[in-house]
Amino acid sequence: MKRMMGALACAFISVGILCGCGESVDENKPIADVQAEAAKLDAKQLEAKIAACKKFLEAKKVEADELAKKIGEISLKDMLGPEAKELKEQASKIGESVEKVTAQMEAYAKELKNKTAAK
Repeated sequence: MKRMMGALACAFISVGILCGCGESVDENKPIADVQAEAAKLDAKQLEAKIAACKKFLEAKKVEADELAKKIGEISLKDMLGPEAKELKEQASKIGESVEKVTAQMEAYAKELKNKTAAK
């Protein structure tokens, strides 16, 4: 259990480092707010937002891969235990986070496409 918590702490620290650079991504920002913000940004700013979303998603992929590896290491008899349940809940949260940020990235990309097509 201590090894698992240590590994999770390392994963969260690495995600924090990766996401802390440059543009920040707020996965809980409503999509309507993202669309309104995107309308106000210029092409360079939109590209930076898209890059930040991609960086965030890459970090989440690494985190998800680590969780999948841990889940795979759990024996069949322990699959219904509290450790497996906790790991599956974390994986579910990562999936939700990825969906939200992907929707944000798509909103930024759509606005960027509109702005570049207007030129």
